[in-house]
Amino acid sequence: MSPRRWIGMAGLVVAGSIGYLVLGAVPAAAHVEVASAQPNGDGTTTLTFSFDHSCDDSPTTELVVALPDGVTASGTVPPEGWTATVAGQRVTFTGPGRETAEVGVTTRIVARAGDTLTFPVLQRCADGGSYDWIDITADSEHPAPRLIATNAVLAEQPQVPAAPPDAAAGGTEPTQGGGATLGQASAVVVTFVAAAALAGFVTVRRW
Repeated sequence: MSPRRWIGMAGLVVAGSIGYLVLGAVPAAAHVEVASAQPNGDGTTTLTFSFDHSCDDSPTTELVVALPDGVTASGTVPPEGWTATVAGQRVTFTGPGRETAEVGVTTRIVARAGDTLTFPVLQRCADGGSYDWIDITADSEHPAPRLIATNAVLAEQPQVPAAPPDAAAGGTEPTQGGGATLGQASAVVVTFVAAAALAGFVTVRRW
């Protein structure tokens, strides 16, 4: 191979390597997610929610988690320096700005194994910006954190009355993940967004 051709090929390799490094430096889209679900052996399960980005250069100062029907909070695990409050079906974590963090909620879950439980979340940042992770579909741009219920995390399963013998077949509302209906999941999101609006939440950024 001639020296000129070798130098040309080496240049292409170097250029390709630089391009790979530049592309690798671009952050991927990230979300608030249910990082883990740890059964505690007493009928409760600690759900850990994590976020790994904030609002551009502004750190996260507040995370508000809405609990779906069948899930109640009995305790919280805030990050160091943060505080947490429980008000009905809303758990609010606040504290000094963080770029990444995990927050925990000790819950009692009454659902059926296989149910998909969604947890709409509002993420607020120091500069007033926010993200609303509330979409009920997993492949959307701003999906709500979700958990597929298993027997291990359930406090109990709801008693479902048997259908009467003359019940007409069909006509039932489609379910999400074999559990809560899409209508029920949508109702949780709508209620949470309305409550957030009344509380003064205004989304000024979308991830």
